[in-house]
Amino acid sequence: MKWILRAPMLSSLLLATLVLAGTATIFLYLQTPTEAITGKTTPIAIDSFRFIKGGGKQQPGLLTIERYTNGQAIISNLQGLENSGRFRYLRFQLTPAKLMDDLPLFFWRSAKTGRLHTMALEENILDHLDLKRHKQWGGPVSEYGFIFSEKEGQHWRLQELGFSPDTLEQTYLSIFSDWLEFEVWSQHSVNFLYGGAQSHLPATIVVGAWVLLALLFYSLLMRRKKQALDPRKIAAVLLFGWMLLDARWLFNLFQQAQLTHNIYTGKASSEQYEAALDADYYRYFQHLKKEVLPAEPQFIYVLDKNSNYFRAKTPWWLAPHNVFNQDSYPRPEYGEKGGYILILHPVPGLQFDARTQALRWGNNGNLPVTPAYLDPRGALYKIRESGH
Repeated sequence: MKWILRAPMLSSLLLATLVLAGTATIFLYLQTPTEAITGKTTPIAIDSFRFIKGGGKQQPGLLTIERYTNGQAIISNLQGLENSGRFRYLRFQLTPAKLMDDLPLFFWRSAKTGRLHTMALEENILDHLDLKRHKQWGGPVSEYGFIFSEKEGQHWRLQELGFSPDTLEQTYLSIFSDWLEFEVWSQHSVNFLYGGAQSHLPATIVVGAWVLLALLFYSLLMRRKKQALDPRKIAAVLLFGWMLLDARWLFNLFQQAQLTHNIYTGKASSEQYEAALDADYYRYFQHLKKEVLPAEPQFIYVLDKNSNYFRAKTPWWLAPHNVFNQDSYPRPEYGEKGGYILILHPVPGLQFDARTQALRWGNNGNLPVTPAYLDPRGALYKIRESGH
C-alpha cells in the first residue's frame, strides 16, 4: 500500500487500466460462446470462388474483378460451410481502400429454401464483417459470395479471406482493429468522425472511462494521504486522454490526405467530380443541365425529405439556373412563376397522377406538371401554365 501512496497519480492510472481491462474482459467473455472452438482463423482459398456475373482473373491468392454484367459482378463459393455459427468474423483484404457501403456478402442457409440473405459492409470497415449482425447467420450455409458494383475505371482486388471464431482473443483483435481502422471521408464526415470503425467498445468511451476512473482513484488516494488535489496533475491526465484521441484523428487525417492526393492531384475539375463519391449524381445533374433543361436560366424547386446534402449541392451543380431548396410540398405560387420541380427522393404523401398530369398531395394539393426526365436519382417535372 505504501508504494501506491508514494506515487498516487501513477498508481491511479495503473489501477484505472487494470479495472477497465478487467471489466471489459468480463463483459466480452460473457458474450463469447461457451463451446470449445479453435481460436485460429480458417483461410478460404481464392480459387474456390467462381464468377456468376461479370468476370475477371484469378491469380494465386488474388482475385481481380474487371468486367461487369448490368453493373454487377458476383463471385460465389459453392463449398459452403457446415456450421457457420462457429465463426463470427469474415476477414479479407480489399483494394482499393475506399468506402464500400454497396459491397454485400450474400449467403444461402439452404438451397432448398431458395431464400438469399445479404449483409453490407458497415461504414468505414474495409477489412472484416461481423457476421453475427445478421440474424440468419448460423447452421449450414450451402453457398456464399460477394456482389461488386461497377465503379468507373476501377478494378476491385480481393485476397486473404478467412473466417475467425468468436473467441475472447479474436474479439479484442477486432476491437483494436476497429479503433485503428482508416475512416474514409464521406458525405457526412464533415460533421461526424467516429475515430475508427464503430466498435463493441468505442475508443472515445474507453478513453473517457479510463480518465474518469484515474481521477476517481487519484482523489481517493489523496484523501487517504490527507493532501489537497494537484490541479496540474488533473489537467495533465485530461490533456493526455484528449491527446490519445487526437493522435488517432491525426493518424486518420494523414492517411486521408495521402488518399485525397492520389485521387485528385493533377486532374481537371470535371475529372475530380468524376472521381468523387457522388460522381453518379454529378453526371446526373450534368445531364439535366446540358441535355434536358433549357439554356436560359429557369426556376427550379428542389424537394427532398431524405438528404440535405444533395439539396445543398443542387444550386452549385445546376448554376446559372435559379434553384430554390425546399423540403416540403409544392406551393401554389410555383404555378404562377413556372419553371421545374425536381424531386431527388420520394416525399411521403406526394404523388404524380398520370391521369390528370399533376402532382397531388394532402387533401387539396394539386400542381399541373409534365414529366421532363424521370430517373432513380431524381424526377424532374415541368410546371404547366394555367390553361395548358
